[in-house]
Amino acid sequence: MNYELRNEVDRKLTPIQTIFKNRGMGFSPEEIQHYIDPTEDDLYDVTSIEHMKEGAAMLMSHIQNNDKVLLVVDEDCDGYTSSAFFLNYFYKLFPSFVQNNIKYVVHPNKAHGIPVDLVKEEKLVIVPDASSNEYDIHKLLKSRGVDVLVIDHHEAPRFSEYACVLNNQVGDYPNKSLSGVGMVYKFCKYFDTLMNTHHCDGMLDLVALGLVGDMMDLRNFETRYLVKKGFELVTNPFIQAMVIKQSYSIGDQLNPHTAAFYIVPSIN
Repeated sequence: MNYELRNEVDRKLTPIQTIFKNRGMGFSPEEIQHYIDPTEDDLYDVTSIEHMKEGAAMLMSHIQNNDKVLLVVDEDCDGYTSSAFFLNYFYKLFPSFVQNNIKYVVHPNKAHGIPVDLVKEEKLVIVPDASSNEYDIHKLLKSRGVDVLVIDHHEAPRFSEYACVLNNQVGDYPNKSLSGVGMVYKFCKYFDTLMNTHHCDGMLDLVALGLVGDMMDLRNFETRYLVKKGFELVTNPFIQAMVIKQSYSIGDQLNPHTAAFYIVPSIN
């Protein structure tokens, strides 16, 4: 049998440690075990995300005023899971408001951001997974008396002056590998603390699928924890149905690999 030795063999390393080393993961032996078994302690404080409190206050004010709200759904896996998480979470808190006051639209033609012509009677536009740098649109809507809440992860040069933007790329939040659904999770997690509820962690399957769908870097322990926990317990009926439909390919094991190859493409 012919073979090629790519790296020198280190007899002090376990097979798992050798795989991590050869694949350039950059972890120490202690960190490898941490990566395999991340814990809830790996989650960063939600209040360390800039504008978190302002975003929550903006949303609550419109709920209290019984205003109409437009939620713009970005047309990819991360966008769908971001919006689904938001709607499902707030339906648990305010079912009547979500059912009667929030209208959601899927952005046409796989475009991103706010379709201004669809903003009619709404007083608040919520954009998960997009719109951080739509400064002119934010200004236009503000001049029309419409608030904009952006929960995003895409790079932008600065925070918008005319919208409330939560974005882990622009601020000082230490985890840059959260996608849109990860940021929505953090926003809703903050509401869990405000409302003394525990709804977020029962919906982590949506978070895991969105993070994998957007090919986020799983070397960050927070991101790794969310994906691991999310795929350990799948409760969302749609994801459950997708797993059943793809059972020939993935068996009963949903993980980053099987989700990326057999679930995400069908959504995208």
